[in-house]
Amino acid sequence: MTRALSFGRVAGGYDRVRPEYSAEALDLVTDRLGLGPDAEVLDLAAGTGKLTRPLVERFARVTAVEPDPGMRAVLSQVTDCYLALEGRAEAIPVADGSVDAVFVGQAFHWFATAEALAEIARVLRPRGGLALLWNGWSKAEPPIPEAARSLMREVVERANAEPVRRRDEWQKDFDGSPFEPLHDEELPVRWLDYGADDLVSLELSTSPFAVLPPDEFAAVEAELRRLITGSYRVPVETRLSWTRLAART
Repeated sequence: MTRALSFGRVAGGYDRVRPEYSAEALDLVTDRLGLGPDAEVLDLAAGTGKLTRPLVERFARVTAVEPDPGMRAVLSQVTDCYLALEGRAEAIPVADGSVDAVFVGQAFHWFATAEALAEIARVLRPRGGLALLWNGWSKAEPPIPEAARSLMREVVERANAEPVRRRDEWQKDFDGSPFEPLHDEELPVRWLDYGADDLVSLELSTSPFAVLPPDEFAAVEAELRRLITGSYRVPVETRLSWTRLAART
């Protein structure tokens, strides 16, 4: 199982505990891309619909595309979008020039980017927009016990044998692409409250844990739930980048 396609096994917990996308970020990129309520947009690598749902509240027609059947099952149950389709960023199952914007939440670093950018450009209308969002979180307060941190570090270090593409790697694929340079927006950090069980579920929803063999996953989960107790505050940062198709000359 690859890290990129590991999330289906933790789909329920992922949908329940992953942070929501900030309304401020979505309002900002909607304004930057000049999208009105009548816009038709695509949520690419939609997962369980964490981003799809607020898009449905904002735009006339939202199509969600997700490759993982476990994630897509939750997406179809909890999201009232126009269409929920099986597909990949490198093979998007919608027509040429059919959407005003493509949104990607928490997933762009998994794509084979040059191929994905060509596909995204294909499905966009002239001057269509591309919005990339991530929710990232850092150390909880108060700190979790050292024994739990040590166990989590060991799992993450093993997973890094299959590294995730860093921004300085995938951003190069925008050079020579049909898109204008990326714009980055700064957004305030949000502090979210988590009980111990939900904090453990949050960590288990990440790819280093999702790729563990079932027996090891169960053992790690049991140990983390034993070690981590109490209540926590978690700083969450929404990172937003956007661009649009360059004007044709």
